[in-house]
Amino acid sequence: MKPRLLLLLIAATGALLLTGCGQTGPLPVFGKAITSNWITADYDGQPGDEYIATSNLQDVVFNARGEVIGWFVKSYAGTPYIKRKADGSVDLSGLKAQGSLVNMVGDRKALALSGGGLDPAQPAETSVPQLNTDLPANEQTAVFRYTQNGVSVTKTVTMHPRNFKIDLKTDVTGGPATVNMLFPGLGKADNPSVKAVPVGGELASVQGSGTLKVDNIQYAALQEKPNQLAHALIIRPQKGTTVGATLTGGEQGLITASLPAASNLEVYGGKNELIHLYQSGYSELPGLFQPNIFGQISLVIVKIMESIYKVVGNWGLVLLLLTVLLRAIMWPLMQAQGRTTARMQVMQPKIKEIQDKYKDRKDRDSQVAMQAEMQRLYKDYNFNPAGCLSTFIPFPVLIALWSTIRNFEFDSGFLWLPDLAIPDPFYILALLYLIVNIGQLYVMTRKNPQMFRQQAFIYLIFLYFALTFPAGVTIYIIVSTLIGIVQQVIINKQVEAETATIGQRVQKTAVAAGAGARAAARP
Repeated sequence: MKPRLLLLLIAATGALLLTGCGQTGPLPVFGKAITSNWITADYDGQPGDEYIATSNLQDVVFNARGEVIGWFVKSYAGTPYIKRKADGSVDLSGLKAQGSLVNMVGDRKALALSGGGLDPAQPAETSVPQLNTDLPANEQTAVFRYTQNGVSVTKTVTMHPRNFKIDLKTDVTGGPATVNMLFPGLGKADNPSVKAVPVGGELASVQGSGTLKVDNIQYAALQEKPNQLAHALIIRPQKGTTVGATLTGGEQGLITASLPAASNLEVYGGKNELIHLYQSGYSELPGLFQPNIFGQISLVIVKIMESIYKVVGNWGLVLLLLTVLLRAIMWPLMQAQGRTTARMQVMQPKIKEIQDKYKDRKDRDSQVAMQAEMQRLYKDYNFNPAGCLSTFIPFPVLIALWSTIRNFEFDSGFLWLPDLAIPDPFYILALLYLIVNIGQLYVMTRKNPQMFRQQAFIYLIFLYFALTFPAGVTIYIIVSTLIGIVQQVIINKQVEAETATIGQRVQKTAVAAGAGARAAARP
C-alpha cells in the first residue's frame, strides 16, 4: 500500500472514531466525572421501577427484589451511558443499546434466591428499597425487602464505586434454613471457566458441559480468558458464612451458591484483569489468576507506587515521581537506543549512496561488494547494527507500566483533574500529549523534513486515543516524552560532534590512501 493511501486510511479511521461511529462508546462529558449515585427509572419496560447504581466503572441495574438484571462494566472508565434529559427524566437507551457494552447477566438474573417457597420466576410482594450514597466511604447501599409465599427476605447490597466489589448481606425468615442464590454469567455465551476452591482443599473446575459440586468454598468464580475486555464474577463467603457451590459449565455458565438463611458474601463483578483483582484483594487467591511476566512486573510497579504514595500522599505526584524514577533506571538503555538512532540519521545519506550504487546490480559479487562497503561505513562511523536491539529491552517494563496505570483505580484527582482513572474531561492533557509528541518527532527527524511531515500527520490521528486514555496514563506519557526529548537533544549534540570528527578522519584516511597509491604508481 502506498504511504499516501495508508495515511488517508488512518485519517478516515480516526474521523470515524472521533464522530462516535466506532464501538468504543462516547467520550466523557466535558468538565466533570460521573458522580456515583442511585438512579430510579424504568429499565425493563415492565410495571414498576428499577434501581441503577451508576459510577465511573459500571452501571448495575437491580429490580425491587435486589436481583441484578443489568450488569454493565465499562471498557473506558467514566463513560456516561445514562443521560439526563432536559425535563429531568432519565434516558437509558445508550445503556441498553450500546454495542461496546456487555450485560454480564445476559437475559438472566444474579443474586436471585430460590428454594423453600422462593422462586425468582413468580411474583412477590415488594417494598421501595432504602437507597443511600456515601462517597467519602466509597459506598452505595440499598436495602431490598420482599415477601413470597410467607417467606420474608431482606437483602442489603453495598456497592463500592471505586472498585468492582459488592458486599451482600441476606436474611431469610419464615422459610428454610438453606436457600440457593444464582450467579449466572458472563453474558457473552463464550464458555467461561467455572471454578471453586474449598477451604483447605484443591482447585476444582469445569469448562464445557457438566456440573460439579464443591462444599465449604473459599471462593467460586466465573472467568473469561484474561484480557482488557474480559469479565469475572467471584464469590467469597464472609464472617463465618459457610457456602457450598454447584458449578455448571458451558456457554451459559452458572454458579448456584447454597447459603444459610443469614449470610454474608463478598462479590466481585468486573474485569478479569490483574491490577483490579490485586486492588480488590483477590490476586493471592489460589488458582484464580496466574500472571505472566508482564503481570509480575505490573505487581512490582504497583507496590512501588503504593510505597511512594505513603510518602507523598497524592497519586498525581506518585505518577510524576514514578515516571522520573523509571526513566532514570532505563536511561542507559534509552541512551544506547538514542545514539543508535542519531548515528543512523547521520549515516543515512551515505547508506543511500551505496544502495543506489548497487540497486541495478543483483549478482552475487555485487551484493558481496555492497555488504563490504556497508561494513566499512559502519566501522568508520562506529555504528553497531545490533545496538538496535536495545530498543526492545525496555518493552516489557513499558508494556507492564502502561497496563498498570491504565487499570489502577486512583482515589484522588490532581490539579484540574477530578479523577486520574478517567480521561481528562477538559482535554488539556490530550493537547499537551500532541505537543510533546510532535516535539519529540521533530528532535528525532530534524534532518528529514519529509519524514517529519508524514509522521506528524499520523500523530493527529493518535490524538483520539489521548482523548480516551485515563488521565494517569496520559500524564505518564507526557512526562516520559519530555524526559526523552531532553535526552535525545543531549544525544544529538554528542553524536554530531563525534561524527564530525569521524568524517574528518575518514576524509584524511582517504586522501592519505590516494597519495600512497599515486606514489606507488610512479616509476
